[in-house]
Amino acid sequence: MAASLPYLLTVNNHPRSGRTVVVLRGAIDHDSEDVLRRSLVGALNSSVHGIDLDLKEVSFWDCASLNVLLAVRRLALQKGKSVTIRAAGPAVERVLELTDTLPLFTARTKH
Repeated sequence: MAASLPYLLTVNNHPRSGRTVVVLRGAIDHDSEDVLRRSLVGALNSSVHGIDLDLKEVSFWDCASLNVLLAVRRLALQKGKSVTIRAAGPAVERVLELTDTLPLFTARTKH
């Protein structure tokens, strides 16, 4: 899976807002963890204010993927940035509901 992840990832910088939008598609699992982490950290580093995630086309999402998001969120907070989820598909929503972590990725989150 790791080899195919770059084709399932779209990153768009929005200079006016200072945010970077990252769109993920397909199955994201523990095999793609390293590529996912590098991609999200790269997007975070290239942004001014943080990254916005569009996960509505993710068909599979596991706890390893969530752990990557949590680690990237911690890094963002250290840099005075944020990670938000703009949209999430059913697979992502289920994991976020079960772990009660969605509030960590809302636009209103300050810490």
